[in-house]
Amino acid sequence: MPDSRDRYELADALSEDGAPRPGEAADAADDGGAGSPRTGAGQDASGGTRRRPLLALGALLPLAAAAAAVVELPPRGAPEAERAATTARPGPLTLLVPGPVQVPQEVLDTATDADLAVTPPSTAVAVGAIALETDSSLLFGRVSGSETRRDEQGEASAPALTLEDAVNTGGSALDATVTAGEVGNTVLGASAVEGAARLGAATAEDDRPVADAVQSTLTPSGDYRSLALTRALPPSAEGIFLGLTTTAGSSAQLVLRNPSSRPATAALQVWTPDGPAAMSGRSQVVVAPGEEQSVLLESIVPDQEALALEVAVQGSPLAMHLQLSERSGLTPGGVEILTPIAAPDRDLVIPGVEVAGTAPTLVFANLRAQDTTAQVEVLGPDGVIDEGSPGEVPVTGESVTTLALESLPDGAVTVRVRADAAICAAVRSPIAGADLAGSTLGAPVDLAVLVPAPSLTSSGIVALPPGGGHGWLTLAAEADTTCTLITVAADATTSEPIVRELAADTSTVVADPSLRAGGAQPVAVVVVPDQPGAVRAAWMQREQDGAGGVLHSAVTVVPSTATGEGTSIRVED
Repeated sequence: MPDSRDRYELADALSEDGAPRPGEAADAADDGGAGSPRTGAGQDASGGTRRRPLLALGALLPLAAAAAAVVELPPRGAPEAERAATTARPGPLTLLVPGPVQVPQEVLDTATDADLAVTPPSTAVAVGAIALETDSSLLFGRVSGSETRRDEQGEASAPALTLEDAVNTGGSALDATVTAGEVGNTVLGASAVEGAARLGAATAEDDRPVADAVQSTLTPSGDYRSLALTRALPPSAEGIFLGLTTTAGSSAQLVLRNPSSRPATAALQVWTPDGPAAMSGRSQVVVAPGEEQSVLLESIVPDQEALALEVAVQGSPLAMHLQLSERSGLTPGGVEILTPIAAPDRDLVIPGVEVAGTAPTLVFANLRAQDTTAQVEVLGPDGVIDEGSPGEVPVTGESVTTLALESLPDGAVTVRVRADAAICAAVRSPIAGADLAGSTLGAPVDLAVLVPAPSLTSSGIVALPPGGGHGWLTLAAEADTTCTLITVAADATTSEPIVRELAADTSTVVADPSLRAGGAQPVAVVVVPDQPGAVRAAWMQREQDGAGGVLHSAVTVVPSTATGEGTSIRVED
C-alpha cells in the first residue's frame, strides 16, 4: 500500500475544485481563527481528545480506497495483434499468340537461284478464342441462361476479350469480331493477324475467366505447305519441346520473345539419341526487354532425326515457341508451330493420332540419367489394339528414343504410355497429299505433332479456328463414364448438350457434323466428363489444300479450372 505522502500527492492530483487539502482544512478548524487559544498536544479546547487526526483520517479513507484500487489493478498487457487477412483474386488473363511462320534468314540467303527460290508461307494467321464466366452453366454440362449472373438491365454477365499487336510498343487493337452470348460466354475471331499478338481476357468483374485461344496458319501449297494449330499461352520460365528433327532440308527454329520491361536469359539444352548435345557456346541466350531472339537448332546439332529441347529461363518469363519445317529434297514435308509440352510424367495419354497410310512415330525423351521402361498401348473404339501396341519399350536415360507404330488401321487412335519413371512423349503423325507434277517430286506430306493431353478433373475447353472446326474430337476414357459435349458457334450461340457413353480403355471419335450448333461449325467445344479425371481429349483439325490433298494439325483440350475464386492470404507471426 502507498505511504501517507503518496496518498496526499494522489489527493492533490484528484482534486479538481482547488479546495484545500484535508489536513489544511483540519488545521484551519483547529486554529479557530486569529487570537484563538491553542490547546495542548492531543487535546481540544475543552481538554478532550483532539479531533484533527480523526477528521484527516476520515477524509483520507475514500482517497486511500481509490489509490488501492488503482494500484491493485493488474498491469495492462500489449493489445493482441490483429492478423491481416485478405483474398488475392487472379486478375485478367494475358495470352501471347506466336504469329505466322517465319522463314529463317539463313534459308533465304542460300536460295539465290530464281528457279529454286523459296515460296514463302502465309503471312497471316487466324485467331479464335473463347472465354467463360467461372459460373457459366456450360462448365457444368448445361445450357441455362437463368443460372448465369445478370446485371440490373437483365443482361447476362459475359467476359471481355481483346486482341492487340504484341510487337509494336503500346500495342494497337487488331481487327477482330467479339460476340457475347447468353450463358456467360464470349467468343473472338480474327482472320488476318500478320504478326505476334496479345490476347486479353477478363470476367465481367475484371477477374480471370476460363479461357482458351488458338491460332491457325494455313499455307495450301509451296515449300511451306501445311496447316498448323498452336495454342496461345502466357510467358513461361521453362519449357520442353519434343518431336523435332534437323535432317537435311529440315529446320527447327526456337523463338524467344520478352514481353516485359526486364531482361531475361534462357539456358538451352538439346538432347539427341546419343545423349546430351554439346552446345558449342550456344547454351545461353539473352533476350532484352521487348525484344525477340531466334536460335536455329540445326546450326548447333545438324542432321539429327530426333531431338528434344529443354529451356530454363532466369529473369523475366518469356513467350516461347518452336517452328518446325521439313522437306524431302524439293518435296514439302509440313510445318508445325509448337509450344512447350507438359512436364515429364509416368502416365501419358496422347489422343487424336491420325493414321493415314503411313505409320506414326512415337518419340520419348528421358531427361534423367537412369534408364527406364514404358508400357505402350494403342486404343481404338473397341479397346486396346493388340496388334498395333508395342508393349514394353526400353527408354535410355538422357536421350531421345523413337518407335514406329506399325500395323495400325487408318483412322484416329489414342496412344497411352505408362512408364516406371517420369518421361516425356509425343507422336509425329504424317499425312500424304496428292502427287505433285514432275518426275523428281513425290507426294507432299503434312505433319502433325501430337502431345499428351491433361486429365479433365472437372471440365475442359478448346478454342478452334474462327472459320470453324473441320475435323473431329477424340475422347480417351480411362474408366466407364458419361461425357457431355457443348459446342459454341461464331455468333456465341450454343448447341444442346451432346451426351456420349464411354467405355474404359477406349478411344471415341466425335466428328464435326454432329457437333454443329444450329447447323453452324463450332468455334469452341466444352467437354464435361461425369467422372472427374476419367477423360482426356484432343481436337484434330483438317483442311483441304485445293489440289485433292488434306492438311491436318491437332490441339489438346485443356482443363477449365475456375481460376477466378481467389486465394485466401493470412499474415501469421
